[in-house]
Amino acid sequence: MALAIDLKHSARRVVFHRRLSHPIPHSVRLLFPARVASLLAAMLVTACRTTGGSSGAAPRAQPPAGATADGASGGRTPLPAACSPATGPGGNPVASASLADTPVSAPLVTFDSAWSIIARTHWDTTYHGVDWLAVRTELRPKAAAVTSTGALRAVLSDMVARLGQSHFSIIPREIADASGSNAPTGATGVPAPDHSGSIGADVRYLDRTILISQLDPDGPAARAGVRLGWRVESVNGCPISAQLARMPKEADPRREALTAYAIATKALAGAVGDSATVVFSDADGIERTLRVARATEPGQVAKFGNLPPTNAHLSFTRVPSAGKTVGVIRFNIWMPILAPQFDAAIDALRDTDAIVLDLRGNFGGVGGMSMGIAGHFFDSTRTIGSMVQRGSTLKFVANPRRVDTRAQGVSPFAGPLAIVVDELSISTTEIFVGGMQALGRARVFGVQTAGQALPSVPERLPNGDILYHAIADFLNPFGKTLEGAGVTPDARVPLTRAALLKGRDPAMEAAMEWVRTAGVRQ
Repeated sequence: MALAIDLKHSARRVVFHRRLSHPIPHSVRLLFPARVASLLAAMLVTACRTTGGSSGAAPRAQPPAGATADGASGGRTPLPAACSPATGPGGNPVASASLADTPVSAPLVTFDSAWSIIARTHWDTTYHGVDWLAVRTELRPKAAAVTSTGALRAVLSDMVARLGQSHFSIIPREIADASGSNAPTGATGVPAPDHSGSIGADVRYLDRTILISQLDPDGPAARAGVRLGWRVESVNGCPISAQLARMPKEADPRREALTAYAIATKALAGAVGDSATVVFSDADGIERTLRVARATEPGQVAKFGNLPPTNAHLSFTRVPSAGKTVGVIRFNIWMPILAPQFDAAIDALRDTDAIVLDLRGNFGGVGGMSMGIAGHFFDSTRTIGSMVQRGSTLKFVANPRRVDTRAQGVSPFAGPLAIVVDELSISTTEIFVGGMQALGRARVFGVQTAGQALPSVPERLPNGDILYHAIADFLNPFGKTLEGAGVTPDARVPLTRAALLKGRDPAMEAAMEWVRTAGVRQ
């Protein structure tokens, strides 16, 4: 295994970037929820939504934005003209990356393939209470009648939506096959919009508005004068409120928050070196119009299987606090490229009094990684959960990590462990956090996680699109499912705009206070 390592040091944190070829067995893959894939694919992938009912209900997939099962308009209020620019930077034409308008051949071959894959791999032979044969009988004639790729995708999306569960989606082939450095092209051959650049800020959806929740102190937004807690009103003349008003109605606020996050991050993203005119509302309600550049996102572009590329990054820091030293580790996704970086972070923080893992906004990834990460915090073999497939169960076993990155013998970290989560902590993050909490190894702070925790895999369909589908349920060490409910924090600490405007992070502050007073190492 060859590694190219680039260590970037600063006074406050260390950020790693590495390349790694690291295969993961098919049986322990747990990838991104459908709506996370849509975010990475610039909102062209099928989204997830709830079926209705209680807030703990599992999310449901829906057809791509603006389309119904027959490919027609969804009938929503049109966006202002400023939200659909005809040209991009330099006056160059901007095309949709979608191939939805291209003709389709043999649609039933693709439909039957997708239906059959789910029929043979869904872990629940009752299909979550859905008559799967009746779904085929109803939708197959509609698939036979379609003439475009987009219309076929809408029928397939309708089909997987009937299951009412997360991790079921149709990923367009033009998105799945995109590389990290080259944007896909539309049917016209004109390059699609480039969304690889970031303004150096993260956002959250609070009180039906988009707020700046995190700033890179050295990033473009901070340099332009943006502050935490500011409300994002518009980007390049397109009101954020107009886009949020088009969101589907959600019974579960966590799904709504995820949709809003995807809308806002797509609006703020753009080509590296380009800039956006953003209108913010500051603490006093005064609108401020700023020109904000877009820079390269931190981390390394990672491509896993048939899924769209994404940036994977990890950082850690040592925080002196009341005579103790606390290590804080943050990473945004569970990808193999980050596994050795986490190992190195633990080595660097092994002498600290406690560790806090900040997994807010971590969308999940490869489920098998959760076992290796958990092994850094247990002195004996423990099972953090079980993946239940049709006819088989796979235990997620965490073995103690007794050798460091220099092949020296060590003991697993035994100090207090806190984990901070939010409504955008999803999938593998929920598996890891749910297991660590259930076994009493970690105390969890923040708000309830997304409740999208089904192990899933992508499979190529005959038309080239990807069927992203769940193949198992996941249970915590005591047999509790995480799908729907998610992980409930031991200490609920919601984010507020008032705290952000003061530069505070209530959930992190609560976690730091607990680890300071949690006692000595185990």
